[in-house]
Amino acid sequence: MEFADVYDRPHQLVGKTAYFGGELQPESPYPCPTSIQCTIEEIADDVATVSTWWLEGGPNSTRFVFDVWLDTLTPITDDN
Repeated sequence: MEFADVYDRPHQLVGKTAYFGGELQPESPYPCPTSIQCTIEEIADDVATVSTWWLEGGPNSTRFVFDVWLDTLTPITDDN
């Protein structure tokens, strides 16, 4: 999964397709939309600071933290 944060910095998350939402298949056309679960750490104006609760790395297993536009986030429901 590749995305840009609110500062236009590129990020790449690599993992099994089970980590990502959507119907990703080996034959899926790329790029294609997907989603990922995260925890909202803070909201300031239209920016949400989010972290990945399932994906840790770096020194001392630090969680990955990103600033994203608040309107790109959707709540988890039974449908997603």
